[in-house]
Amino acid sequence: MKKVTICQRVDDFSQRGESRDALDVRWGRLLWDMHLLPLPMCSAVKDPFAYVQEIAPDGIILTGGGNPGEHPGRDSLEKSLLDYAATTRVPVLGICRGLQVISLYQGGQDVQVQGHVACRHAVSGELISGSREVNSYHNYSVSAETPGDDLKILARAEDGTVEALEHASFPWLAIMWHPERDDPPHANDLKLIAEHLGGWI
Repeated sequence: MKKVTICQRVDDFSQRGESRDALDVRWGRLLWDMHLLPLPMCSAVKDPFAYVQEIAPDGIILTGGGNPGEHPGRDSLEKSLLDYAATTRVPVLGICRGLQVISLYQGGQDVQVQGHVACRHAVSGELISGSREVNSYHNYSVSAETPGDDLKILARAEDGTVEALEHASFPWLAIMWHPERDDPPHANDLKLIAEHLGGWI
């Protein structure tokens, strides 16, 4: 079974003096059902690159939740995951915030968007056969003019905002919608994950 590391959002509970790594339980079920071993990552490890090396994942998922720059520990972990992926060429799948992280890592820019929170909308492009409706939970996307070095736009929303990217030479793919939040997950998303990370459907 292939090992897939998966980043978690950081939730702050000031009344308890705690910061918690948190992951939607649907991610674990989705990956396990695809015969992939989900390994949630801890964001507070002091040497995140050594941490990733020790795990030696077969694939990496950069999940959604929050915006880059809000939690330095998570930002450092995700940079180390991309550093590791760039040297080992393991596949990376970015989800929502994960797409932004990949873009920023490649020198892209974030842009604020309107009308993309807790709604559904159509996307189209070469990643999609024609057009399909997806969920949307983000206030920021990446600039279509400067998505990042070596990144190709694969899908856009009807308003032109970037909805999917891939790297020109690394096996890095990113989408702005959340496969885990559809119940059941869309067949096209299961196929995308299986083909990219090596799971079964």
